[in-house]
Formats: sequence, structure tokens, C-alpha cells
Amino acid sequence: MKKPSLISTSAKVKVCVVTSLMLAISPAHFGMAQTQHWNTQAREKSQRMASAALNQLILSKADEAIPLLTEGTRADPSDPLPFMLLGMALNTKGRYQEALDALKQAYALDNKARETYLTVGFSHFLSRRYEQAINIWVKVLQSNPDVVQIYTNIGYAYLRDGKLEEAENNLRECAKRSSYSQAAYRGLMLLHYLNGNFPIARSAGQQAGSAGGRQVQLVLSEMEFLQGNAQAGSKQLSAGARPSKKARPTFDMVSIGYLPQHDFHFDPFTKDYFDNESLIEARFADLPKRESRRVQLARKGKGDAALSEIRNLLSNSPDDPYLNFQSGTIHLSNGEYSAASADFVKVLGKVPEWHCAKLYLALSRFREGNIEKAKYALEGFERACPGRQVAPIFTIIKNANVQADQTATGDKKDDTFVVPSRPTPPARGGDAGF
Repeated sequence: MKKPSLISTSAKVKVCVVTSLMLAISPAHFGMAQTQHWNTQAREKSQRMASAALNQLILSKADEAIPLLTEGTRADPSDPLPFMLLGMALNTKGRYQEALDALKQAYALDNKARETYLTVGFSHFLSRRYEQAINIWVKVLQSNPDVVQIYTNIGYAYLRDGKLEEAENNLRECAKRSSYSQAAYRGLMLLHYLNGNFPIARSAGQQAGSAGGRQVQLVLSEMEFLQGNAQAGSKQLSAGARPSKKARPTFDMVSIGYLPQHDFHFDPFTKDYFDNESLIEARFADLPKRESRRVQLARKGKGDAALSEIRNLLSNSPDDPYLNFQSGTIHLSNGEYSAASADFVKVLGKVPEWHCAKLYLALSRFREGNIEKAKYALEGFERACPGRQVAPIFTIIKNANVQADQTATGDKKDDTFVVPSRPTPPARGGDAGF
């Protein structure tokens, strides 16, 4: 198999177009002039507002920071910092178009600030415009080759877009070259977990360490359950328990290219991660004899609320594989097995290499009573991941007898993982992503 280059050839070509568009909209002469002729009193106020807002962002109080930053932009409209921080703050609240509007102003005032470019990229990443995010971050990396943490961002965008080889190459590049590699190792853990390569995923998760965040412990526990190590899985769940509200977040934004003075511990890669300890335990309950326990755990884990949030996100990007995968696992926790099966089929239609979804599809098919299709999904996992240790429930599925009525009506058509039709992408506008 041909080894792809880092980033990607197509992204390198597209970045030339992006660059020219960015320069075309940039009033560079105004950006340079503002650094030489600004009102000292106004600038002092705008900087004071920015500093106060950062203090609020460190406390995860974006709602308090946004008015302060808005006031800062009005105090000195020639200061790019409040506009840039406002874009970051709006991203944390999911207000991506407003964030881009603020970042456009920051860019007009200083078209060389890497944090503005970074944040524009995250506006696109968080709103699932992965190709545009990659184009922006390639440009940032070309201008800042020493900031190798940016490879992590590019790797995550490729991963979410289902391009595993490009994702792994970029994540490994950061892990190899940067001391800020925890986020990259977490991305490698997620990639290999989805790919069904649990030993490598476990190794990467261990290298991510505590700075990798709560998601690391939860995914490590999930892999233990999938491989039949329930006791180890329960231990990992305890380790991944949600910290108290007073606990300082461990994620460091320097690991994705921001300056230390602008680190308020916002983790963009887990903003749409909805799993928790109770939901994981619920989907691995020993059914049917522990059905009441599954119901209790699903309620405790707020599975309905999580699905509501996921459905809201899917309304704008219905074929996003990462969201559909999460939807499937939470439907499993809720005991909604047909819905879970539909989610996993959709995931595999977009990214057949996410073999973990085949394991879950086997589980959901089995629990909805469709043994033949459960066996078919499990066979798909075994072909892709030969010799992989799996939980006893999968041995039960493999050895289950297919009922006569299922044999008569069995139809594997929806498990052939046909790529679903995709909606027409929105117009990109003219730009660097604004």
C-alpha cells in the first residue's frame, strides 16, 4: 500500500488558493498602520478587557468573557487581540459564524498572527468543515514549521473525515517531534480503537497520560469490556470518573499551537464527546438478566439527553461518521437496538475501516434478535482483525443458532456498507474560511 505524504497532496494544492484568497481580502496596509498609530488610553482599556476576559475563560465562564471582549473591541477597534479572543470564546459556545466574523476583524488588523489562523481552523473543525480546517492549518504550519503541534490538529481533522492513513501520519509526526504530544497520542488511541487495533490503541492511550483528559480513561475501559476484561474495564471506569468542578482541567492548549498566556484549557477534540461511565457500563450489562440494571445506568448516564444533543448536531451533518458512531453506542446503552444498528451501518458506509463499529453492529443485531446479520457483522470484524481477543458475548453470537424464520427472510443487503448519499456541501464563500 502506498504510504501517503504528511498532510496530503490535495491539501497542499488547495492551500495555495486559500492563501491567495486570504491575501486578497486583507487590508494589510491598515494592519501595519494600526501598530504605529493607536490611542494609548483606548489600547490600555482594550488590553485590560482582554485580560479580564481571559481570567473568566480560565474559569470556564465563556458567557462572562464574551461581553468583556465585546467591550474591548469597541474600546479600541484597532486592537486585534480582543477580536481573536472573542473568536476563541464564541467557538467554545458553538457560535461558529459569529466567531468567524470576529476573527475576520482580527485578521484584517494582523494578518500574521498564527492564533487567528488556528482559531479560524477550529471554527471549521467544530462545525465539521474538515477540509477547510485542514487547508487553514496547512497554511499555519508552512508559516510556523517549528510549531509541530499543528500536526495534531490536521491529524484529528483527517480522522473525523474518515481518512485514517493521513490522520495517523500527521498525529505520529507530532508525537515524534513535539514535547506537547499528549493530544496527539490521544488521537492515535482514538484512531486505533475505531480501527479495531486495541493493543496499539491501549499503548497510545497510556502514553497520553493524565493530560490526555477523561476520554482516555473511558476509551481504555471500553476496550477492556470489548475484549472481555470486565474487571479491568470497571477499574478503568473508576479512574475515569468525572473530576470535581473545582479540579483544574488538564488539557493544555499549547499542545495544539496556542501561546501559554492564552491557554484557558479548552479541549476542542472532546467538545462533541458524549459518553460516560454509566453509559459504557449499561451497554455491557449482562442481558437479559440485568435489563433493570441497564435501564438504571442509562438513566443515570442521561442517555436521552446525550442523544438529543447528537441529533441536533447531526441535523447539520447527517453523515458525520464520528457522531453516528456515538449515536449508535448510546442507542445501545438505551436499549434501542434497531436504531443502534442503523447508526453503525451508516458509519461503515462512510468509513469501512472503523472495524470497531462492526463489533458493535454484531452486538446490536444480536440484541434486536437478528442473529444472521449479527454473525455477518462479526465475521466482517474477524476478517479485518484476525486473532483479536473479544468478549465472551461475541463467542455466543458466533455460535448462536439461526432460527428458521430468520433464515427464510435473512437479507444482508443493509450490512454491505454502501456509501450513503451525501448532501450538497454549503458554499465556501470567498476565503480563508470566513
